[in-house]
This record gives sequence, structure tokens and C-alpha cells, in this order.
Amino acid sequence: MPIKTRSPRAARSRQVLTVDDMTGGLDLLRSQTLLGPSRSRVLRNFSLEEPGALVVRPGYQRVSTASLGSLGANGGQRVYLESTVFSLVAYDGSVYRPTDAWVWGAAVHSTVSTGNQVFFPYDRELVAVMDGANRPRFSTNGTNWLLMGITAPSSAATLSSASSGGLSSGEYGVAYAYKHRGTAFESNTSSQSTITLSGSTGAIHATASPSTDAKVDAYVWYARHVSPDGESVLRKVSSGAASTFTFTSTSWTSADEAATTHNPPAAGLRFAAIWKNRWWAADGTVKNRLRFTELFLNQAWPTNYYIDIPFEKGDRITALQPLGDTLLVYGESGIFLIIGQTSLDFEVRPSQGAETGAFGPRAALAVEQASIHAGSQGVNSFDGSGDRSLEHDIADGYSDLMKNSASADLEKVATVYDHQRQELRIAVPRVYPTSARGELVLNLDRTRENQGVPAWTTTDRDIALYMHWNGNEPTAGNRGRLFSMPSSAGVVFEENIDDVGANSSNLTAEYEGPALNLGLHRARVLDAHVEYEPNEGAASLETVTDGVPHGPYGLSIGTGLAAYDEATYDDATYAGTGRRKAYTLLPTAAEGRTIVTKLVYTGLKRFRIFTHGYSILPEGRPREYTE
Repeated sequence: MPIKTRSPRAARSRQVLTVDDMTGGLDLLRSQTLLGPSRSRVLRNFSLEEPGALVVRPGYQRVSTASLGSLGANGGQRVYLESTVFSLVAYDGSVYRPTDAWVWGAAVHSTVSTGNQVFFPYDRELVAVMDGANRPRFSTNGTNWLLMGITAPSSAATLSSASSGGLSSGEYGVAYAYKHRGTAFESNTSSQSTITLSGSTGAIHATASPSTDAKVDAYVWYARHVSPDGESVLRKVSSGAASTFTFTSTSWTSADEAATTHNPPAAGLRFAAIWKNRWWAADGTVKNRLRFTELFLNQAWPTNYYIDIPFEKGDRITALQPLGDTLLVYGESGIFLIIGQTSLDFEVRPSQGAETGAFGPRAALAVEQASIHAGSQGVNSFDGSGDRSLEHDIADGYSDLMKNSASADLEKVATVYDHQRQELRIAVPRVYPTSARGELVLNLDRTRENQGVPAWTTTDRDIALYMHWNGNEPTAGNRGRLFSMPSSAGVVFEENIDDVGANSSNLTAEYEGPALNLGLHRARVLDAHVEYEPNEGAASLETVTDGVPHGPYGLSIGTGLAAYDEATYDDATYAGTGRRKAYTLLPTAAEGRTIVTKLVYTGLKRFRIFTHGYSILPEGRPREYTE
């Protein structure tokens, strides 16, 4: 309905129209004359965290000591292992493990793609690097990187008989596997060698072929008595660092069987999620294929352990999101559900309630028992059964993003949920009405205050990826810190820092409110009032009547209005306290049937605006002729 914050009386007398709450969020869908009084047309670099006060967003500060170069990073992750916590960044084909003070140091790994996005999935034991091109590698400390999994021996053992031992006559089969003692993981076995002993006190001397994998530091030997005992299964006999071994007894009869599912991961895995005690990863060659590991074995990827998701329209897997007993498998246009009651039984179902998929792996995340995902048809919250649209009020801006962004840029859309500020932040390549990079920010607290109507704002931040310190941080005060990297430089910024503006430069915050609609009554707009909290910086107001701008006019917001006694507090930095009001007269040309307010703040501080309004002098009755 038309906004009339205070309906003008049909009398030629001075009246005041005010907007008492400016924190309802963006509404780009409706005509400006139909916006609710708390809604906005432009809300850039303002926060909705404080109901009743429009607050400039916290600033951001560069924290990395040096730049890796002029390119954007390919990936980044805060990693929480059982034994250690660290950060990883992929940049221009290399992996870096910066200190917590963001000192880069030398690269710790250099065999990753320079063009693909890079991801660092992890569980309690290890972190892997996946880039869609190379065979994944893993690390248990972020510094030493080893090939994930172990390739089985390519040649069988060389066998010879020996005379001193406790082996009876008959045919024996022998095989061996490679082992990494650091993770206690071993490969599948080699092909089987056989030998026949004729005596009753014999032995078998076996020699293995060395592995070319640098992490292999042990050999595991398996054997079976083919005849006359008829053993059909190879069982473990011994493990050690030597590549030779002598079998002297048949003590293996109740030992562990040889592994047959310990295949290394395929080259080119793109990204992964950990769910139901397995790793699940998107294949790099068959783009709708989802591979998964053996149960409880993060380095065992059997070749036949995969699911081909039956997407329509040639779709591919774009993101994975565990949600309770369900693994959400996103395509570009829809969602499939893998439902597992246990770690052994899975059922694949299409989601009839999903309206869209996800742009890419960083465009979906879990928020408050749901998965929020940004896709080609909007931003939605999926609760396991259906989608709830969140972008309805910013649909025009979202449509502009889709029409004017390359698919390669949309695939890199990144999301993060800042729980301490109750904000969902979505870094996109274009923010309406500009053509520049920025963020769409959804304030969940204000959304609840709006009875579920999503409360959006935007920023002009160039962000390629987020790194959220949201785990078990060993240092007090680190949990909840949020870092970001831009699309065009190898530097790191910390978000949510007060009084630093845009990296110690002035931050610009812009507001454009609803059109105060006077209906058929034309009015002179006499003056403007803005209620604010005194602070440093500069503010200006522009009034638009029936599309004609008046201003901008500078507003005095407080550096000369200190309310504290410097002699008492010994501090001249206080700019003021409480609420004050800025006032400006408007020219005689400021008349019309609609009034739009534009406010701009430039500075380092978290400036607050509470209310604004106008004194008007309306016509006594509507004009009785066609203008």
C-alpha cells in the first residue's frame, strides 16, 4: 500500500512527515511509492544489526604482512585437526601455510592447478587438497604434503625356497602391500606369486619391489597355503621396513585378510564433504559422478564406489552439503538427496521441493538447521523437504546479476555465515545497481523482526573467498574472526573491525529510502531533518521530489559538538553523545507529490542514523486540471 508515515491533512498548513525506522532492509521489487516506511531502495555499507538505528557497517583491515602477487587466490581454509589448527591458502599453483599473524613464508606445496578453484576438505586426522586436475594430496600438519592413498605394487614378489623352516610341503601363495606407518594406511596387495615346497621343514624367501611413493616406509606380507590345506584367502603374516621377508611357519591362519578396496583416489577430484564416516567427492572427469571412500578409511577410494547422479539437462555436481542424515548433492538447477540411516545403507532421491541448485561449491552452506544456497533462480533455504525463497525482495538486482555475469564468475560465488553478527554474506561479481563486485548481506535477526521477511543490504567489498575461524581455536579471542581475500590481490583482510573504515581509508555508506507519497496533493517541501548520533566523518543529504534532485547538502554531524568535558576525561576524541538533529532548508523548487531521501556518510566510524523527515506545505485540495 502507499506509504503515508503521517498522512498529510488536506489543509494548507505546515506539516511534518517522518520515517521512524530505517532498518527494514532492501526492497527492489516494488515501486518506490509502495515501499514500507522502514524499507530502502539503496542500502550500501549499512548494517541492520540495531533495530531503530541504521548503522554503518564495521570496517575491514589488511592483516597480511605482504602480498603474494596481483592475482586472486584459488582457495583458502581454516583447518581444525585433532592435533593442530592452521590456515591454508592456494595461490597461483602453490599452497601456503601462513602463521596466525598472516606471515606467508615459503610455499609448502606446489603441485596444484593455477586456473581451477582449490579446496581443502578435512576430518579429524588429515586435510586434503583437491583442484579438479591432480591426484589429491594430504597433510597432517599443513606443512608436509603426501599423495593421498597408496598405489598397489605393480609387480609380484620374487620367491625362492629355503631349507630351514616349519612350512610343510605343498603350494603357497604370497603377496605384499605398501604401508605408510604415519597414518597406518596400506595399499591393496600385489598380484600373487606361488611356489611349491617338497619338504616338511621348508621356508620361503620373498623379495618385494620398492615403491616410488616417498611416504611408503613399510611392507606388509600376506600368504596362504593353497594345497593341500585349500586356503582361499591371503592373510597377514608380518609388517616391517625391510623389502625382504622369510616365511617359516603358517601362523597366519586367523590373521587379517588382505585388503581389496584400498585404491588411491582418482586424479582430478574437485571438492569433497565428510558425511556418515566417509569422504564424498565430485569426480573431475564424469561431472555428475559422486565418489566415496571405504567406511572409516579416508584414503581408500574403491574404483567401483560411486554414484552417478541422474541430473537433467546435462547438469553436473556443483556443491555438497551434509544436513543430518541427508547429504545434499547440488546441481546447477536442482538437488538430489542421499539419505542414510546408517553408514552402510544409502538411498538416492530427487528433491521435488527444490527450486534451484548452487552456483558452485562455495555457494551452499548450513545455516540454522537448513542449507542456504545461491543458484541461478535465486537464494533459497532448503530444510530437507523444500526450498524457501529468500531473494524475492531483491529479485530485480538478482536478475541483473544473472544477466550480466559470466558463468565462470558465478561458479566462484562464495558464502559465509557469521554467527556472531547473525549475517549471511554472499560475495558476488556484480551488485545492483552498479556493475562492480560486492556482497549481498542477509541479517537473520532483522529478518525475524520482520516476521520472516528477508532483510537484505549490500556492500561494495571485492571478496573472492572467506576464511572463517569458527572451530576450536586454541587462542582465546580467535573464535569467530572472519577473514577474506579479494579477487585481484594475494592479500588477506580481517572483517568486522570498528573504526578502521575501508582499510584505514574512508568508507562510504549510502541510503535511499522509500518515496513519501502525498497522493493527489502536491506540496512544497520546506526543510529536511535527520536525527543522528554525533560522530566523526562527513554526511550529506539529497532530497528528490518527483524525480528532481535537490542537493546534496552537507550535514554537520558532530566533530565540533563534543558533549564530554575534555578536562575531566582527558580525551579529545569523543565526538559527542546521544542523539542530535541536522537541519537544512530546501530550495523553493523542492515541490511535488513524492519525496525521496538519499543519505551518504563518508568516514571511519560507525555512524548512526535514527530517523529523518520533512516539513511540507501541501495544497488545500488536488488541482482540477491536467498538468
